[in-house]
Amino acid sequence: MALNMFRRGKGANPILLFGASLLLTKGLAFVTIPLTTGRLAPADYGRLELTTSIIEAFGIVLTLGLADSLFRFTAESDEQERRRISGGLAGMALVLALGIGVLLQAGVYLLAPRLGLASVQRALAIGLASASLSGLIELPLAYLRLRGQAGAFLIFTVARAALQVAVMAVTLNAGWGVEGLLAGNAAVDLCISALLLISHIRSCGLRIDRTMFSRAAGYNLPLIGGSLAMFVLGSCDRWFLAGVVAPATLGFYGLSVKLSLIAPLAIQPFGMWWYARRIAVLRQPGGMEASARGVTVGLVLLAAGALAACLGAPLLITYLAPPAYRAALEYLPWLALAAALNELCSLINVGVYAEQKGYRILAVNGAGAVVALLLYALLTTPYGVWGAIAATLAGHSARLGLYLALGRRSAPIAYPWPLAGMLFGLVAGLVAGLRVADSAAAATGLLVVGLGAFAWLAWRVARREAPALFAGQLA
Repeated sequence: MALNMFRRGKGANPILLFGASLLLTKGLAFVTIPLTTGRLAPADYGRLELTTSIIEAFGIVLTLGLADSLFRFTAESDEQERRRISGGLAGMALVLALGIGVLLQAGVYLLAPRLGLASVQRALAIGLASASLSGLIELPLAYLRLRGQAGAFLIFTVARAALQVAVMAVTLNAGWGVEGLLAGNAAVDLCISALLLISHIRSCGLRIDRTMFSRAAGYNLPLIGGSLAMFVLGSCDRWFLAGVVAPATLGFYGLSVKLSLIAPLAIQPFGMWWYARRIAVLRQPGGMEASARGVTVGLVLLAAGALAACLGAPLLITYLAPPAYRAALEYLPWLALAAALNELCSLINVGVYAEQKGYRILAVNGAGAVVALLLYALLTTPYGVWGAIAATLAGHSARLGLYLALGRRSAPIAYPWPLAGMLFGLVAGLVAGLRVADSAAAATGLLVVGLGAFAWLAWRVARREAPALFAGQLA
């Protein structure tokens, strides 16, 4: 009985379970860093980085936009229709995983040597086989989120991460190198995808539906293009910087990028719950007001994450890394702002995602990527890292403006901009003030005042907005 309740997420707050899932999987991901760097020679580590950078791009495509499609197509459906749609999407996911998987293996065999990738051909074939399973993992997990089954979501995601770390340790200690590591990950993904798909079929069935293929294609293809645009926006900065800054500077920048990803962590457990139901909430009576409440709660969590990144990361670097790495802290506030802008786009893009087709999503993310790429090309050579940061901020700002402008037709939500302004001013003022504080007493006083003001704002939101938002929905 207790286990069944845990799997269904009953008797516990789903947001807390999503948070536990996120914390555990992110924590396990950190374990892989010393595992790989400690057991792979630099040349092999380079091969692994090259392979995974290619696999990551294909992995984005091979999720097939299934989670967003599920949330959109079931937004106004009853339970029976929701199961029918989920079964049709599962059939589509299985057919495409098999078909695209075969094509990718043929492509690696034929094209890798011609593209200068012969040294990673086997590793690439193994990694792309694993990437082919992405949709079969994405869809069942999205269905668990949609139904609020946070306990089952926690079990599958943490089991996957733990098994990958365990298999990675075994293969690397056995001396099987990059191919062994990727083969172990592929085996784990095969097992997890099979279990998830079986569970999904038991719940929703499996249907090969031409109508569903056609409907999903009109919505999914632009989503996939938009995701690839986001991949460009998130990764091309280092490609441009590699030829214009010293390797050490690029290393500091890369470390700062990783630390800046602390900023969205506070909102992501809430986001796992909220993003799965926000379109359905928008369609309900009072949906505009409820959507504004969701953004209000998200803004407070996002500001908390930004504070944690800007205040906590320096402590990590100071006490856990050699002194030379403190140079990474110079870029951290601006990169944390970029990470926060990216998450803010997700928080306010419901109007565009609620439309029947996904072409506006592609247009918005594509425009942001074009802005960033042009500015990377123009600014990185004369200004180095600061030029790349400016380009990234400009790209995300363009996306934010376009999501707001284009989303108003479908969702004219009264967003809480005064609160957003206060939170931004508070975080920026606190971070800037601590940087110029000339004594420990001044820094302590600023922290007390700043964190006290933030706690007061968070308490107001928790008291006024959170109860109305969560009422009857945390089941």
